[in-house]
Amino acid sequence: MSIIRLSTLKSAVHAPTEQGSFDHDAYSGRTRTGRLEEFPETDFATPLRARSPLRLHLTRAVTERAAKLPAAAPVAVLVHGFLFDPKMGLGAHPRDTDNPHGRNFHFRGDLGSAEEIREHTTSWPLGLAFAEEDEGESGLAVAFGWQSQPGFASSLLRHFENFYSRAYQYAGETSHALVRTLQVLAEVLPGRRIDLFCHSLGSRVVVRALALAAKHDPALVGRVGRVLILGGAEYVVEAQLMASRLHALPAPPTIYNIVSRENDVLDKLGENFGPRTFGNSQVIGHNGLDRESAQGPWIDLQIDRRELGTWLEKQHGVRISGDQPDSIWDHWYYYTYPGNMDLYRRILRDRDTWEIGKLRKAGIPEGVPRRWWDFGD
Repeated sequence: MSIIRLSTLKSAVHAPTEQGSFDHDAYSGRTRTGRLEEFPETDFATPLRARSPLRLHLTRAVTERAAKLPAAAPVAVLVHGFLFDPKMGLGAHPRDTDNPHGRNFHFRGDLGSAEEIREHTTSWPLGLAFAEEDEGESGLAVAFGWQSQPGFASSLLRHFENFYSRAYQYAGETSHALVRTLQVLAEVLPGRRIDLFCHSLGSRVVVRALALAAKHDPALVGRVGRVLILGGAEYVVEAQLMASRLHALPAPPTIYNIVSRENDVLDKLGENFGPRTFGNSQVIGHNGLDRESAQGPWIDLQIDRRELGTWLEKQHGVRISGDQPDSIWDHWYYYTYPGNMDLYRRILRDRDTWEIGKLRKAGIPEGVPRRWWDFGD
């Protein structure tokens, strides 16, 4: 295998089977599955102990699964969004499960685009050109599954929250485990940049993890390369906090925030059913970072904007799309449409061409133009 799988229940990290089946038991060095350790919020500047189960597990996995990793090949941590449960059985087909390892972190390339769009079962590793059995020659994918499907009834009856708000809280706790995972990867892959690829509520996990790292472990931030956020459900105010912390560091990651206006309905659901916050409570998948001028290593790309689509096709032969025609609910089109995955794959693999400064110099249409019915909100 050339993919490393992790499954987290809030801040507790588990090693699933090679295909992604969950193991509730204590970690076993023989099977290499089970509960590794838990990471409540602490001072992330404190190194993990020498015999940390997470460190031992990832060190062994990287040694075996990335033995042929070329210097220029990407290492990417994949973080899914809302309504996934890594404890769920895999099922016989990707559409049969909400386990992220079975639904999107698989290597099935025979599903057909129509089914992938209908069932949102696209293989992220294949879409980003990672191979299943090449010992890392195509790069290394780290499939980071997390519990984003809290019970509907228990959220209301036991915690007095709607289940989306509860999932948002889970994402914040999961960010602690992501920080520790990145620290270990940076340690066992010296000199390499580590990319992050996330969708929807996974952006809460990633943005919070980067904000924590910038505050407690700035050197770790310098090891993060490119961050691709698809339809981000994190609040603008939280992303602005993270961006301000990153801006103060000497080598911040570059962030490609992929936005679609045709996702407005689900954006508004996230803005109104998540926990309330001070500042701009829009989500970054709606108006991006909500700044008038382009700033540094963050770029907003609206994939259903005609000017951007025309520019990408003319300049690079990339055909993108924001949604299926006549559909306003397809929150998964960010990755189910093959042309969109082609764009992300190029950003990760043709790094010189897709460097943000070069894109701006070439005149890429960036940002999210206001519409007359926004009234400045």
